[in-house]
Amino acid sequence: MECDPKNSHKHNLQKELVCIEYPGQVRNPDRMMASLGGALELSTAITTEKRRLELRFRPDSIYSKPAFGDRHQTTGLVLKLKIRRKRSQPNEVQVRSIEIAGRVNFQYRFESMCDFQLLPAMRSTTTGVVECMYDSFVPSGVITNPAECGTDPVPYFLPPISFSRFDTSQLNIFKAKDVVADLTAPGDKERARRTKHGIYQGFTLLEPLPQEPNPLAPQTMKAKNVPQATIDLVRNKFQERPVWTKTALKCALQLSEDDIRYVLPSVALYFVNGPWRGTWVRFGYDPRQFFDARYYQLLDFRIRTTGAMHDKVKVKRSQNPIKPCMRFANPSSNIRDSEKLSLSRSIAPKTDYIFTADTLPQMRIIFYQYCDVQVPQIQQMLEKIPTPLTGAVCNEKTGWLPARFDEQCRNILTDIVLANFRKKREGGGGTDTNTSASEFEETEGDETERTFDEEEDESDDSDAEKILPFD
Repeated sequence: MECDPKNSHKHNLQKELVCIEYPGQVRNPDRMMASLGGALELSTAITTEKRRLELRFRPDSIYSKPAFGDRHQTTGLVLKLKIRRKRSQPNEVQVRSIEIAGRVNFQYRFESMCDFQLLPAMRSTTTGVVECMYDSFVPSGVITNPAECGTDPVPYFLPPISFSRFDTSQLNIFKAKDVVADLTAPGDKERARRTKHGIYQGFTLLEPLPQEPNPLAPQTMKAKNVPQATIDLVRNKFQERPVWTKTALKCALQLSEDDIRYVLPSVALYFVNGPWRGTWVRFGYDPRQFFDARYYQLLDFRIRTTGAMHDKVKVKRSQNPIKPCMRFANPSSNIRDSEKLSLSRSIAPKTDYIFTADTLPQMRIIFYQYCDVQVPQIQQMLEKIPTPLTGAVCNEKTGWLPARFDEQCRNILTDIVLANFRKKREGGGGTDTNTSASEFEETEGDETERTFDEEEDESDDSDAEKILPFD
């Protein structure tokens, strides 16, 4: 059939339609709409971004686990055809006219697996026949007498919200390495484990510190083609100051994570606990033997809950367990986001490692070295600490500082941060409060944030520093 320009006014290209590839043969459109949740639920899923379409094979049951359809971009047309059939020859069809009813920009396809289904059916103890107990579990109609509700003995039926965390097939084999090696084909090769060959030292008072780096660390640095200028910059900084955190070093040199990640294991060792935990110490320098090393100890500062400060500072990383929710599509959970990855490896801002009188922390938990806390009161407190006697050793927990010195510093920093928040709020037209630092309560638990700098990394983006608390 040839296209007639005279019928072009009948085409409706401006009308947007949605295509749903229903996983079944539709014989009753009403029952099909009921399985998709009705017109209201269908329109809600279509108009909500990243919302998946739910299909329940038993829409009348609240225990039915839905199958989810994902949205896919497409380009198509919906055609309206008028055909003519002869009664004598029903298989022969003649197209009388064709009209474009609308255009399709996206469609829903049910390509994922459905979750396990647990039916509310149990075997009767008297007759031995499997009976449906749905009416016993779910009340029907309006409850007129709440006192009588739930008095009849009903067997327990408590299915979980979901049985499987994922609705796609997983290829992970949770077996020992030797078993996986036996299952691997001779021609297949496993990916080599990425490591920077750093020395990660636990804090002790008697054990001597390593004086030289791991021999493999310089080889790894050379294999990664690290510029010599970057190596010289890092080594010069460690000559000026023997103890650094990675964040402070990145900001002081204006370098990114990729620039120094392979240089640090060649020039310094890493303390995983103790007073200098989370810091890189130059080879040949022992902070346990120098009283001036108290300036390089780490101060763990956390935004406290009261005073409207806690809600104004974002959480860098959530430690809450991930709750399975398949209703919304989240492709970023399985695909590495290049923008976020580049942001995490970018040059750290100055406020990430230096605290001044006008600092507003960007995170709820920040680790400062005492030499980077530019508060005159704290610096005077550090200078007034009496020099220990000859032959004295530092404390295994507090280093060269007296007991509860860190708590006093946290209270001072909290008062400064609270005053800065007040100034900012007053500038925005808010009201002032009379909350002092002693009225704050420190937060621990799910807000506690620890980052790791492990010796053997499974991925390139797991190179943050390792901070372990000490008792």
